[in-house]
Amino acid sequence: MKAVPFTGHQRELIKGMLMTTLAEYRVRPGRLREWSLDDAPFREAARSVERGTPLSYNQEWHLKFVTALAERGAGVPQWMGFRFELAGTLDVEAFRETVRTWVERHETLRSGFRVVGTTAERITVDPAAVSVEDRVVGDFTSDDDLRACLQQRIDDATGAFSWPSYVVETVERAESTTVVVGMDHAHTDGFSIMTAVGEWQDLYAAVAAGRPVEHGGVGSYVDYGVAERTAAREVDADHPAVGHWARFIEAGGDRLLRFPLDLGVAEGEVLPHAKQDVLLLDVLEADAVEEACREVGGGFLAGLLSALAIVAHQITGEQVYRTVMPATTRTRREWLRSMGWYIGVGPIEIDLGAADGFLDVVPGAHESARTALRLSRVPIARVAELLGIERELERRMPEVFPFISFADMRVVPGIRHWPEWDARPLVRMSTSGSKVNIWTHRTDEGLWLTARYPATRTADASVACYVDRVREVLHSVAKTGDYLLRTEGETA
Repeated sequence: MKAVPFTGHQRELIKGMLMTTLAEYRVRPGRLREWSLDDAPFREAARSVERGTPLSYNQEWHLKFVTALAERGAGVPQWMGFRFELAGTLDVEAFRETVRTWVERHETLRSGFRVVGTTAERITVDPAAVSVEDRVVGDFTSDDDLRACLQQRIDDATGAFSWPSYVVETVERAESTTVVVGMDHAHTDGFSIMTAVGEWQDLYAAVAAGRPVEHGGVGSYVDYGVAERTAAREVDADHPAVGHWARFIEAGGDRLLRFPLDLGVAEGEVLPHAKQDVLLLDVLEADAVEEACREVGGGFLAGLLSALAIVAHQITGEQVYRTVMPATTRTRREWLRSMGWYIGVGPIEIDLGAADGFLDVVPGAHESARTALRLSRVPIARVAELLGIERELERRMPEVFPFISFADMRVVPGIRHWPEWDARPLVRMSTSGSKVNIWTHRTDEGLWLTARYPATRTADASVACYVDRVREVLHSVAKTGDYLLRTEGETA
């Protein structure tokens, strides 16, 4: 079937599927109403529970980072979220029940965090005790004023130790309502954010129509955290994952933390982050790259990693490309639609020493990605504990390792309705640092790349140069089926 070119408006809608900030969107004016949970049940749970349940490893690290920032007087918002449109006048009571039903379904949303002594732990509210409150903030006629107010209210409501640490905002108009949800990162990952959009649409429609809502098959992230801790206790210093990470870190050394090109950042300097969003491949080009990779036993992810590795090799001359890749830990069916932070990280190592071209690199990249996926199921925090490098990794937070992330957006439930719903995932990481992190998303339009990096002119140019060279490699593969490696020193 022949692909139909996207219009500029359609492209902006698809670009909107990427993680972006609230400041990048126009929210049409209307009546702003805020929805949250009554905090009394949280306080009661804290009084009645002597000992709370343990956190997941991701939550523990996140709270350590938030606490460390607060102690230095440098606390910054750390929330993720989403927004979408509901057609027609808002049914206030149906929406209240939708919020309550959503919270009932996901145990992490009924949880709060506290510190007892030196240990952070979780308290959880019983579903029957959940009570949803709302208040009208005001009527807005300026979208700039509205956006600023939304930003401030969500920032204020999503502190990691707030009960609850998330909030729902609605902007009501006669013909439609904009829904904006912000949650402390401890409760969610990117996939949870994306699946929640369709989930909310389904829940609101069911509640408004008086249809029963079932929660069967949706697992608890609280239970996941307990299971993760139990499994991690079985990991000792002789575990293969620990040995693999030890070799990876030793072999990579400081190079693991460095971008191949100069970023204009002094040693130890921490700067606010800038961002670039780039369409690397259109849909036909992405399909062609995948087909070329399949012919040599790899897949699209292996091809993407191969292109990144080739460009790094051409710039630095190093034969082995090393990076870290986030990977999902949703290994059970009940966790697929569960709200939580189901992410581990795995090491990527790709040897280009004997490669003459792109297709020679793909099989090794494919095996490395498979290995990283397997190793990601052992929490890096447990590995760090066994290797005795906890303090060093905590000192680097949030940039423990610069990473390359890949997500296939085409599998997100309801994704093809996002233009109709004007849906967007949101991120409010007020990130500062000295590293480059890269997110890639495959959509119905092709392959997008988002890079976050220190906000310097040098970094702007270096990141753009690197991305352009990666695009050149992938375009060559799409057009010819391969890309021949250049010798060190040759220009792209």
